[in-house]
Amino acid sequence: MLIGDMLRRDAKLYGKKIGLIDGEKRFSYSELHHRVNRLANGFVGLGLEKGSRVAVMANNCHEFVEAYFAVAKAGLVVVPVSTRLSTDEMSYIMGHSDASVLIYQEAFQKGIDGIRKDIPQVNYFLCIRKGRQGGRDDYESFLQKFSEDEPKTQDALNENDMVMIMYTSGATGKPKGVMTSHRNVMANTITLSFEHHIVPEDITLLVMPFYHNGGLWPTMVHFYRGGRVILLEGFDVETILNFVEKEKVTFLNLVPTTLVRLISHPDLGKYSLDSLRTIMYAGAPIALSKIREAMQKLGEHRFYTGLGSTEASGSMLSLPNREHALEGPMAEKLPSVGRDSINVEVRVVDAQGRDVNIGEVGEIIAKGDNIAMGYWKMPDETAETFREGWLHTGDMAKVDRDGYVYIVDRKKDMIISGGENISSKEVEDVIFRHPAVHEAAVIGVPDEEWGESVKAIVALKPGSKATEQEIIDFCKDFLSSFKKPKSVDFLDELPKNPAGKVHKAGLREIYWRGRERKI
Repeated sequence: MLIGDMLRRDAKLYGKKIGLIDGEKRFSYSELHHRVNRLANGFVGLGLEKGSRVAVMANNCHEFVEAYFAVAKAGLVVVPVSTRLSTDEMSYIMGHSDASVLIYQEAFQKGIDGIRKDIPQVNYFLCIRKGRQGGRDDYESFLQKFSEDEPKTQDALNENDMVMIMYTSGATGKPKGVMTSHRNVMANTITLSFEHHIVPEDITLLVMPFYHNGGLWPTMVHFYRGGRVILLEGFDVETILNFVEKEKVTFLNLVPTTLVRLISHPDLGKYSLDSLRTIMYAGAPIALSKIREAMQKLGEHRFYTGLGSTEASGSMLSLPNREHALEGPMAEKLPSVGRDSINVEVRVVDAQGRDVNIGEVGEIIAKGDNIAMGYWKMPDETAETFREGWLHTGDMAKVDRDGYVYIVDRKKDMIISGGENISSKEVEDVIFRHPAVHEAAVIGVPDEEWGESVKAIVALKPGSKATEQEIIDFCKDFLSSFKKPKSVDFLDELPKNPAGKVHKAGLREIYWRGRERKI
């Protein structure tokens, strides 16, 4: 099945049913399907050839969802661009992906104007305007020019065609464009539809951004089963609780940061949350005490976690609702990320590719139709990560006698804070520009709210001076806000391993000592 087939099926089976809610706007599956067809035919009308890239920079809105499906129907490739990135990062992604069309929200007009000269390959700009229509580059005006009939491009597509390049931070500092096909996306969609027992009556409140896999896959699984998706543009606990109560939301996907804020809300008990069947929490570390607190407050069998990645189009490992328990044998599994998701094979292997023994540490690798095609224009990185059909995740873990996987470290030098991947090298490269810095190491340290926060450990040049705030402020000029260090510690000299490299594992151990999870 192609991605476009799913929406056409929804229009056939659930035509008058409300499938998407965006603020005051409610779209039936039939309306949504017709709008997507108009946009897809518009792309064809622009003369875009199969495989052309269309970048989308927007927060959660119905236009973003429409663009994703329209790109898929037109045989093109969508490039989601995070709205949290700096302008340099945005222009890099648009340039590296060779995007020829950019769809963006009017709120980002100033930033787009500032980088136009840096993205000359983008020859058509389509603006999503709020509350009004404009000129030829207005999204809604553009849409109405074209037919709502099924685009003929569908006939030339197959499930192995690339449909998306989603950029993720890499350990080298340069974002890597993960190439996914219709097959990859649909395989993950089917897997998670089964894992979460999604039915047509289900309703999800989309808290995670649609430009992130954490927002994409809940949308896909609910559309796949003819459920309902409610878009939320930004995170606000009161808004989430109100929506759950008013709209009878059954499914939430949250990063641990948002889950902790939700359970800490002073008025939590005033809301009726009886409709909630599943609260997914993943994408970053969470303190065991916090998930236990959440289970005590909201019910232990409502929670679900696992391990996924952009390279896996979503899920690899799952610890489902029924396996969440505060007492008994299953309580011991809470620190784990579960076992193989449906239709995904996961192994934990040593450096020679052999399965490790129980209790030994190895790297998680995964295989299945959900595994991505590789990295866009990065053959060396593709060869390193995707080997003989297996995705090498870089996550180091142990396996117990029942097959549950426990992450203990990260092979790749990556920090995950609030669900965002942050390259420590990228932050280090900026800190090294400071004239007083001699050595620097950036690591993730435990954070009750964000899972991990960015910490810089710095050794200054002899005779030089710098304060913690000075280093943080210096980084603000070169990095997105969420990437800058939250704290800075100073040492006379950073610890080294026998090869003379900074001993980051030793530094991490200082801050993670006594924790059940090391990431």
